[in-house]
Amino acid sequence: MLIFYIKLNKSNDLKKGKIMIRKTMFSSLIMLSVLHANIPESEIGINIGVTSTQNEPKSKFENPTFGLTYQNNSYVVMPRVDLEYVELKNEEATALIKASVNGVYEYENKTNFSPYVLAGIGYEKVQGAVENVIESHAFVQGGAGLRIDIKEGYKARLEGRFLQILGGNNENHEAIITGGLSIPLSYAKRVVKRRPRPIVRQQIVRIKPIQPIVIRSNPKIIYSNVNECSIKISAPDLDRDGIEDRLDQCPNTPCNFSVDGYGCPVKGTLQINFTNNSAEIKAYSLDKVNEFARFLLQNKGSMIVIEGHTDSVGTSRANLALSHRRAKSVVKALVRAGVSPARLHAKGKGESMPIASNKTVEGKAKNRRIEAMLSYPKGRR
Repeated sequence: MLIFYIKLNKSNDLKKGKIMIRKTMFSSLIMLSVLHANIPESEIGINIGVTSTQNEPKSKFENPTFGLTYQNNSYVVMPRVDLEYVELKNEEATALIKASVNGVYEYENKTNFSPYVLAGIGYEKVQGAVENVIESHAFVQGGAGLRIDIKEGYKARLEGRFLQILGGNNENHEAIITGGLSIPLSYAKRVVKRRPRPIVRQQIVRIKPIQPIVIRSNPKIIYSNVNECSIKISAPDLDRDGIEDRLDQCPNTPCNFSVDGYGCPVKGTLQINFTNNSAEIKAYSLDKVNEFARFLLQNKGSMIVIEGHTDSVGTSRANLALSHRRAKSVVKALVRAGVSPARLHAKGKGESMPIASNKTVEGKAKNRRIEAMLSYPKGRR
């Protein structure tokens, strides 16, 4: 747990305390940006609001509140660290300094508005504490909020929390309302370490000798269709990914995706058609995007990188830019279909990774593609 402690003499005035708090929060912001810039899907936030410390017979939201948050979105329940400063009005003490660790769970949907709930524990340091009247104590808290996606990972947040003091004599609880802005930090490659476990395909081979097939051979299928996927085994396997149903942790895997030993997709090609020299997805390809989005919503443990690829027609610089725009278009379409933008990242590869010859029409068509790379950070499966 992050411990936040400031020692002030009783003779120090409130203005000096505010300056120290602001300097500390600014230093923490810089430190988080430097130390955590390479943590995947992480963000920092700045919040302002009001706190009610007197809630009987009714709440009085009269205490200005300033906060700094750090959140890592690599888990289903996302860890968040909060630092807060509350200037007290009509109290014996002058201010509250709070640090807490919370878990946040967001509800994905088809809009830019995502509701979430949170719960956590922390410690409240009272500046100018009075014994047996208002003292420093640990606390638990819970609440709910609304995340509003703005652009390129930036988010606005509205949040309400209820805080319960632990072990206090006169202090009972606090109510907090805040609003703020979250800023994304850099993306990084995710390396997942799993416990060694038997390879499922080896178990299947003992049942019936077959060649272990990882990547499905039919490139025309990009959505889940149990009648058209190519892999067949003797055990029950509804999505035909080569992993029997009782061991498959990702049911209804789309065709044309390679899978890991858990039956979860790791890489696949999305046959999405674009307008010539444009990033606009053609109307008849949107059904394929929406089908893939439905699979992602049913299997929420994955993080997805959408990669755009082109053929060799044109300059390499123009192709790189075009491939990135197309990847972003697919990401935006998936977000509109309800997938959380925190799970998605767009990359453009241009003409650098062909899978066929660019000397033929057929080869160029294969190279103009969108690939989905899925990973499963620890704790999300």
